[in-house]
Formats: sequence, C-alpha cells, structure tokens
Amino acid sequence: MSAKKVRVKKLIKEQRQARRRAIRDQERAATRKAKRDAAAARTELKAEEQRLRLERQTERQQQKTEQRQRQDQERQQRAEQQARTPAASPENSATPTDAATPAAVPTDAATPAAVPTDAATPVAVPTDAATPAAVPTDAATTSAAEAIPADSDAAPSAPGPQPQPRSRPRPRPKGTRRERRGANSRAAAVVVTAGVLATMVGSVALDGLMDGHSQAATGAPGEPQPAAAALGAASVTAPQAGATFICPPLPGQPDSLSTDGQLEYRDRDSSADSRFSAVLFATDRSGSFPDSSWAQLNQDGRINETPVTDASAAESTNPAETADTDSDAEDSADTGLSQREAVHESALDVARPPLLEASVPPDGGALAAAALYEYEAQDGPVAGLAVGQCTAPERGQWFFGPEVAAGSTSLLTLANPFDRSATVEVTSVDSDGDRGATGTRSVVVPGQTTRSVNIAGLASAGSDLGVQVRSAGAPVTAQLQSSRAAGLTGTGVEFLPRLTAPSTEHLMPGVPIPEGVPDSAEQADDESTTPPELWIHVPGDQGATVELQVYGEDGQQVIETPGVFTVNGGEIDAVNLRGLEPGVSDIRVRTDVPAYVAVRSETETGSDFSWAAPAAALQEGYGTLLPQLGETELHLFASAASGSIAYRVMDTEGEFGPEQSVELPAGGASVISAEDLAAAEPEGGQEAAVIVFEDPQLDGEGSVHATMTSTTDEDQFSLTPVSQLRGAQEHVPVRLLR
Repeated sequence: MSAKKVRVKKLIKEQRQARRRAIRDQERAATRKAKRDAAAARTELKAEEQRLRLERQTERQQQKTEQRQRQDQERQQRAEQQARTPAASPENSATPTDAATPAAVPTDAATPAAVPTDAATPVAVPTDAATPAAVPTDAATTSAAEAIPADSDAAPSAPGPQPQPRSRPRPRPKGTRRERRGANSRAAAVVVTAGVLATMVGSVALDGLMDGHSQAATGAPGEPQPAAAALGAASVTAPQAGATFICPPLPGQPDSLSTDGQLEYRDRDSSADSRFSAVLFATDRSGSFPDSSWAQLNQDGRINETPVTDASAAESTNPAETADTDSDAEDSADTGLSQREAVHESALDVARPPLLEASVPPDGGALAAAALYEYEAQDGPVAGLAVGQCTAPERGQWFFGPEVAAGSTSLLTLANPFDRSATVEVTSVDSDGDRGATGTRSVVVPGQTTRSVNIAGLASAGSDLGVQVRSAGAPVTAQLQSSRAAGLTGTGVEFLPRLTAPSTEHLMPGVPIPEGVPDSAEQADDESTTPPELWIHVPGDQGATVELQVYGEDGQQVIETPGVFTVNGGEIDAVNLRGLEPGVSDIRVRTDVPAYVAVRSETETGSDFSWAAPAAALQEGYGTLLPQLGETELHLFASAASGSIAYRVMDTEGEFGPEQSVELPAGGASVISAEDLAAAEPEGGQEAAVIVFEDPQLDGEGSVHATMTSTTDEDQFSLTPVSQLRGAQEHVPVRLLR
C-alpha cells in the first residue's frame, strides 16, 4: 500500500474518531442538561409535595382539635346527665339500653390480676369462642359493645351487683384517645388494648397463628366466626439469639454423586490454595464475648470443633465496674464496632465447609460477626480466584448463572447446622420459565450434615439458568460453586452470590468492564471479549419495566443498551451491556415490581469470571473481612448526594488503626485502594483483616454502596458486596387473638 493511501486512511480514521468524540460529547452534554432539568423538576416536585403535606397536616390537626372539642362536650353532657339521674336499679345497670353509651370492660391499669397470667393461654379476655364475655350476644348491641373505652364510666355488661354511676367522669389518660370510625375501628381498639395486656403476660401466638389459619383464630369450619377474631400480624422485638455462619466448601470436580446427595471429589490440583477467616466483636465496651467456636461440616456430621471465645470471663465481670448507670450500659451496647474488642481467626486449606457459631451474648447485646472463605488455583481444571461470604441458614435462596456447558461444573452444597432434618427443594428456571419436574430435585439433609446437588442434571448446556432453593423443616445454608474449563485448563471459578429476597432498587458498584467489547452484536466475532451481562428474574407471572443507568468516571454514560425496557415474569433475562467504557462502572437498576438482579463480568482473556450482586446502603457497623489471597480494593458509589464516609481497619491481632475518611461525589465513585488499606493498619500491627465503616455524612438524601474487588497477577478476580457486620435486632411477627 502506498504512503499516500496510508495517509488518507489515517486521515479518514482520525476524522471518524473526531466525529465519534463530537457525537459522544454532544450526547454527554445533552445527558447532563437532562439530568439538571430532572433534578430541578424533582426539587420543585418535592417542594410542592412538602407544601401539600403541611396543608394536610394542618387540616388533620384542625379536625382532631374539633373532634376533641366535640368529644369533650359530649363527655360533659353525659356527666351532667348522670349527675341528674337517680341511682340505677340492678335491672337497668345489668343491661344498658342507651346505644350511645357502650358497655365497659374494667381495664384499670392498677389491677393486673384482671388479665389471665397463664402463658399457655394466648387470649387476654374470656375464652368462650362462641360468646366472648366482652361482646353482648344481642345482635342489636354488638357494634356498640365492640368499642370499649379503657376509662369508660358505663356499667359493666356482666350480670350481678353494679357500682353506682359516678357524678364526674374519670379523666382519660393522655394519649389513649383514638378517633372512632365505625364498628371496625372500635373492634380494633378492643384488640389493641387486649394485645398490650397479652404482651405483658407473654400471651402471643407464633408460627401456626401467624398465617391467620389457626382454629383458635377463626373457629371451626362451618361455625359462626367471632367478630375481630384476629388482628393483622405485627412485629415485636425478639430476645437476642445466637448465630451460625456457614462457608462454601473447597471447589472441585465431582468424582461420584449418589441419589441422596453424597458427593466424592476428584483429587484437586497442587496449585490450589484456600483460607477460612472469621471475626467476632465484643457486645460492648467492657469486652463481653459470647461462647463461640468454629468447626467443619461433612456428610456424616460435625468435626474439628475449635473454641474461639469463652463467655465465662464476661459473666464474672461486675457491671458496676464498666457502667455506672443504665444509660451508660445502653451507650456501651450502642458503641460502634471499631470501638470494641474483636477476635480474628484464620485457617489454611480447609476442605470441608467451615462454620462459625456464636451463642446468645451474656449481656443481651446484639451479635456482630462474619466469616469469609477464599480459594485460588493457578493450574488445573478448577483454576481462578473465588471469594465467598459465609452466610446464615435461610428458608429461601436464589442464585443466578451456574455454568452448565461442556467442561463446566456447578455444585450446590446444602448445609444443615441444626439437630432436626431439612427437606430441600431445588428448582431451576431458564429463559422459558420454570423447567418443571425435569429441573427440580428434592433432597433430605439430616441434622448436622451436608448434601450436594449437581446442577448439570437440572438443565441442558447453554441455558441461562437460575436456581431457587426452598427448605422445609430446618433452614439450610446453600452455597453454589461454579467453574468452567477448556479441556484440562480451568477458565474461571466463583462462589455465586446468594440472593434472599427480590427488590425494586439494585445498585452494583465496581463492575469491571474489560477491553475489546464490541459496540454491537454485528461487530462481534470469535476473538471479541464477552460483554458484561445484566441478569434479571421477576418471580411470578407479572412482567416488569426495567430502568438501567451506568456511571463511569465522568458520570452517567450513554450506552448502546436501551435505558428502559421490559422483561417477562417467571423467566431469566440476560441482557448484554455494550458500549461501556473500559475500566470500572457502577450499575444501577430499578424495576417497578420486585425482582432479582445481578451482573456477570469476565476478564478480557476469558481466564476468570465473577458476579456483582446488589450492595446494601452503608451504615455504621457495615464492613467486610479482607481476603488474604490476591490484592483487595473497595469501590464506593454515592447515589444522589455527596459527602464523606469514615472507616477503620483492623489487623489480624484484633487491633484497630486510626480513623480514615474518603470523599464521595454525588453520582460518582471513590476507591479505597490496597495502599489505602495498608496505610490504615495500626502502627506496628499485623496484616489488615477487617474494614468497618461509620455512618456516611451526606449533603442531601442519598446512600453509599460498596463492593470489594480481589485480583491476582494472573488476571483472576472476584467481587463481594459489602454488607452488615453488626447483628440486626430480630423481630417476631405475632397475631393477637380474642
């Protein structure tokens, strides 16, 4: 080719590049303008909503004031009428005929003996299901009798001698008045009053009563049902309980698998390396630890149990030495995790699924613990880097994308740390929906054991597959390891992220975008890099509208993939993300109905792959263990607000370094690099082991999300969302009966 043609081609190429840059700049400018206009519109809309809200609040306050005045006038009139009325005869007091004067059940708070105290009796009022004593059987007076004010002066409806009417009404305790809106509201007031008393004596109905199908709640079939038999489920704080975190097993290829889930592995490659690590925080500043230990589960039972902490020292501690008042004790329990003592444990080459188990804290504080499992192999058929969080048992779990093509291995490990058995149903879903009986397996997992399922038996090669795990009996921990290989050379391994509940908001920071992804499917060939994929599953038959936003270094990107599209319910949809700038992107997805969402990404050379699961909004007590294999950094993304977030790093000896801070631009990303983590270690300490975040300080309404990325020099990587370390306060749903 002549030099002139080369110059002409070069000039044409430069002109095309300049044209593309100009178009891209115009699109970015248009996007920024649209975002500014949208922000201004949202601000105006919020202001209008605030104005309307204030007007409604003012109107409601006026209505409440007028209602209170009318009720005070009615009470005054009734008091005057009672003062003028002579003493009532026994006949008159036994059956009140004034419909405006409801019958009263004595509920004097100073007389708790009126409430049955037998914890086995889940009813706070007489238990005659056919005719409750608090409800007159006369149909004409039922509605009036269902509303029973706690301080009413009317005579009780029970037969027998009645007290004389009072000349003056008893003052109502402040805050007990409720606006009455007909028979239903009045009946609810009775049940709420009974519910408060029932809670005092422990009369709550659990499990079978929560769904409202208990015979005690609804009566026997075919019989008349008592009015307001059950109130909608409410949540009450439960006592603190222990916790168990179960890790994935060592990845490998199956050699044999029995019908009941008994698995034998092939010999693994000599380059494989694994590590288990765990951290447990004291429940308060005084260093109170619960009893804790770590062990391993196999197909026969629990083995190799090793103590981590002993609660005996905490139990012998004099509370007066650490907290002078109840307020001090409460402040101590609320102390941030980075202000407490902590214990770190680590073990190498743990083949069977490890577990960390902590008992109920001796001081009643909330548990804060976590465990992590890492795997790395340079050679062999299961090569790659995988970092998996150790998770607590659940009854429902969801996984995206197990590899089922030729040369791939996807093994689901079911671990049951309890003494009772679990019956687990494993269901697969592909792009056509539920696979039915051919894609379903039922496995019985005896207590204190593990069982396995080969996912390759649930679907054909090349399927976009999702897996749902549901447990009856004991809850189980499900861990799904997935690997692929070309012949005897592994090309990636991962512990697939577990999703426990669908949502409408999904934010996945730090998704790696490799070089060489073609802008369109027409430009793709055998040498092209596989584009990242957005996977979506909407449970049920209802479809969903999906809104996709991708943020890069310069803010929101304009991409080839449509920003708004629809998906069908009950299916797996895998959408290629093309036109993304190479590097790292933050991906935000909104759906108008709850859905499961994740993003799959792989390296440019195809040597490894990983999954980005939605990350929760960071708060105080969120963080993660830091892997020891490979190099680690954290990618943070702030949505809709700018500000900063502080963090501290703990070393393997349980000591914290000085507090650090990272700035967060609105709609932009920040990175805590491996060098930042090393610099945040305590002076003279050991290797960094845990990072703990404080509450973010943001200017406006927004949230901060984070994903941990682990990489090796061999172009292997793994993504892990940053989640809560502090044990959340548990609540139990209850249904109150009468």
